[in-house]
Amino acid sequence: MIEKNEKDNRIVNAGIELNLFGPGWIKTYIEGILFISEDPVRPVVISETLGIEEKKVKKVIDVLEKEYIEQNRGFVLKKISGGYRLYSNPILNEVLQRFVKTNIRTRLSQAALETLAITAYKQPITRTQIAEIRGVRTDSVVLTLVDKGLLKESGKLKEPGSPILYRTADRFLELLGLNSLKDLPPIKEFKEDEESKQD
Repeated sequence: MIEKNEKDNRIVNAGIELNLFGPGWIKTYIEGILFISEDPVRPVVISETLGIEEKKVKKVIDVLEKEYIEQNRGFVLKKISGGYRLYSNPILNEVLQRFVKTNIRTRLSQAALETLAITAYKQPITRTQIAEIRGVRTDSVVLTLVDKGLLKESGKLKEPGSPILYRTADRFLELLGLNSLKDLPPIKEFKEDEESKQD
């Protein structure tokens, strides 16, 4: 049930009180909801959250969509599966991929980078198998990479204890600007690079 107090412009929705600070703030609220959501948001959900008509929500979304395009913003609004989601502007892809490639090391520890590399070339792989290759336990590192969306569970190994298998997630490819795992450089290139450093 939605009630509106015209005197102080508050909306009470399912026990939640929202102070909209006036009609001009509706666009700000909708933009904020779209910004924090990782999945497409349907207009009806925004309508129920803010206590305004779905028709009004769609109208505001149309305005935002046009503004982002006309103002050459760094993000665009796309309709996906009946909902709306913010995405980085396609014209920035080259710059964003370059940024990600040069900055991924600053956001991940050496242990995490090694674990990612091992998983990428040996997947599917268990935590124990990764630990055997690295020579140290990797439980916490693997779980951190799963939390970051870089690794994902991929079934279980058919052996005593049924250990969980892991694979790289789509986000791993996105961060490196790759279309598929086939685009990864051959391990041979790494070996030759290491040998040249030792020489």
